[in-house]
Parts: sequence; structure tokens; C-alpha cells
Amino acid sequence: MRAFRRFLICLATLLTLLGAAGSVIMFLQPWRSCPEIDDSSAGCPATESDLALLGLAVAAMLIGLVLWIAAVPRYQRITGELVAPFGALPVSPAPGAPPVSSKLHSADEKQ
Repeated sequence: MRAFRRFLICLATLLTLLGAAGSVIMFLQPWRSCPEIDDSSAGCPATESDLALLGLAVAAMLIGLVLWIAAVPRYQRITGELVAPFGALPVSPAPGAPPVSSKLHSADEKQ
């Protein structure tokens, strides 16, 4: 199970990185030139195939992110009942609160 989870995390990371890099490259279009419209390659109009590849790259990035979130291990949150073997820890009072007599302390003082 651990090897499968590691494989999923690696696959998700690879998909996310390739999708992000592909999205940036397809958005900027560094290979395109259109001097009659704009000096910058990003100002050139995109073709249908460029938009399809951009959509594929964005989809790969999103699938990678969802897969990574699903594959990352989640650890159980430790609550006060699980911390101490003798029971729950007492809640500390707020700063400036007046002292409150506890049942444990009042029983010790009477003996």
C-alpha cells in the first residue's frame, strides 16, 4: 500500500508540473511570430489546436492536483484524551480569569 501511495504522489507531482509548464508555454507561445499584429508572441491569436493543447495542459494540472490531495497521507489528530494515559488534561483558564476551586483540590484539603 505504501509503494502504491508513493507511486500516486509521484504521478500527481509529475502531472501537476508538466501541466503547469505546458500551460505557461502554450499561453506565451514563444514559437509564434506575427509582426503585422504585435511585436510580442503572446499578442498573436491562438489557433484551435493551440487552445486544445492549452486546455489539455490545464486539465492535466488540475487532475494532478486533485490526485495529489487524495494521495497525501492524513494523520489522526491527537486530542487531549489521547495525550495522557491518566485521562483528559485540565483546561487552562483564560489569562486574567479568577481562580476556580476544583473538585480535586477541595477533596484533598478536607482530608
